Amino acid sequence: MNTRTITGFILSTFIFCCSDREPLNPLDPNNPNTAGKPTGLNLVPIQKAVQISWDPVNVTGILYYSIFRKETGQTSLLIGNVSAELTSYLDTSVHYYESYAYRVQVQTETYISPLSDSKTITIGPYNIYVTDFWDSSIRIVSWDGNYTIASYPSYSPRDICLRNEDNRFCVADYYDKKLRLLTPSLEHMESIDLPDYPLDLDVDQDEGIVYIATRNGLLLSINSNQKILEERSLGMSLSWNTQLSFDPKIRGCWISVPDSNFVLYIAANGSTNNIKIINGFNYPTAIQTAGAAWVADSTGLYNVTHLGEVDTILVNMLITDVAIDTMNNRCYFSGYNYTEQSWQAGNIDMNTFVKTILVDDEKSYLYNIFPIPDEKTGGFLIQQAYTWKLLRYDGMGTLIGESAGFNSRLSFQIY
Repeated sequence: MNTRTITGFILSTFIFCCSDREPLNPLDPNNPNTAGKPTGLNLVPIQKAVQISWDPVNVTGILYYSIFRKETGQTSLLIGNVSAELTSYLDTSVHYYESYAYRVQVQTETYISPLSDSKTITIGPYNIYVTDFWDSSIRIVSWDGNYTIASYPSYSPRDICLRNEDNRFCVADYYDKKLRLLTPSLEHMESIDLPDYPLDLDVDQDEGIVYIATRNGLLLSINSNQKILEERSLGMSLSWNTQLSFDPKIRGCWISVPDSNFVLYIAANGSTNNIKIINGFNYPTAIQTAGAAWVADSTGLYNVTHLGEVDTILVNMLITDVAIDTMNNRCYFSGYNYTEQSWQAGNIDMNTFVKTILVDDEKSYLYNIFPIPDEKTGGFLIQQAYTWKLLRYDGMGTLIGESAGFNSRLSFQIY
């Protein structure tokens, strides 16, 4: 018998013996995969409820699964039993802003398993919608930032904004040159063809008009009947990092032009022949507006009126992103402080310009930021580059959740 034949005989004998081996008992404490406990525990917030699910335990004689819940500062309590045929349970007795830890146990005719490993979730009044350009997706993330509830494929989403008039998410799809209109469930979509590649968008909520800035320098306006009202030429090309923000107070569009070191203001009912150009920035990118523009560049943060008046808010700091919380009248920012040599995130009181630092040198490479506005805890979501995580902080700057697997060029909305 040659060496190849011997090797084949040994291999076939090994496969035959393995196929005859009894599968490991999932409730055996010595099982290396389960340690005798239920596995696969998963939590999904569904409105004001939590869906708990787990992997089925494949043994005979199961009577039911038991679900236990532990609230902060309290002992774990049994909240329900479900039959052996089910692997999920909906807990509707939860409250906003409370943290809940769940575990599952198996009851058989003769045995009670150890409790599963626990998972924790905090319920809030919103879910977070995230467009991820490089991942080609739109994802729904839980209020606490720990769980992805759903994911929807989208070829090249540049930005997302909710239009209140018809409850549609407006998404700029760059490579397909389309405006996508999606329902909050992400199950239904309409598409509008655009004449150019969309870089960024925002919505005039009073009129239901979507404004879009394009690569070749068009300012498009699209009404709620999905018709393009105007194609106004800005007389210049726009760059990859251009951003657009509609100011509902002075009713006009602000557009950053990083490569030219200026920002534009165009009145909503005006002509592009009357564009206000405001110079003096150093690669301005992120821009958000509410009565004035908050402009971020590589040297600091500035408050700019449509008349061209500029207040310097932060200096000697690379500002990577800004976002406005209109409920609490604060402008959130992220970036790198050159003086203190630290990555920071915080907010500015939009009336007094008082600065509050919430994260200081705890995490590096802080980029896209988004406030989570509510009257009780507030807080914000921020993207950490290179680790590709979303970090969720409460209003005091305490980390309460995180999710991995996100890329860059993120945009956020809540619903």
